[in-house]
Amino acid sequence: MNGLATFLPPGDRDPARPVSTSDAVVTGVDRPAVDLAGDVMTRDPDRVAGSDTLVEVAGRMRTLLVAFLPVCDQHGDLQGIIALRDLQRAVRGGDPTGGTAFSLAEEPAVTIGVDDPVGHVWDLMAAQRMWLLPVLDGRRLVGVIHYATVPGSTNSTSRGPAPRRAPSEL
Repeated sequence: MNGLATFLPPGDRDPARPVSTSDAVVTGVDRPAVDLAGDVMTRDPDRVAGSDTLVEVAGRMRTLLVAFLPVCDQHGDLQGIIALRDLQRAVRGGDPTGGTAFSLAEEPAVTIGVDDPVGHVWDLMAAQRMWLLPVLDGRRLVGVIHYATVPGSTNSTSRGPAPRRAPSEL
């Protein structure tokens, strides 16, 4: 070969000549500039029922090694988030067998819809000390975005989410 490149029109490639990466046509990738919550969420997250006892919730948290769990009704509608610190206070303060997950579940002040764009959730979650952002389809919990996986956080490889309601600590 003389070092000169020969360019053939598309479709005129010699079938006997192997295709190399230099022959490949680079096309633009059709990727939206903004991810949606459904793209970055953890689908079908672990949860507890509102009727679960505090002892059951504590056991589930221990098994899963988590500090927050969504509380849902029998239809999958989000009733709130239960935090390990609240569970520990309740267990220390009285009889844990009588309480239920619903009694400690706090309505999250911030949720995101499954089709909402993501972009500023990391900042919001950091400012509000939120570790778990519920992703809803109507009232039904369909996923969660965890702080460690939020776009823009140090453990993340994708881009970031936008809130639905006013911020508050979970």
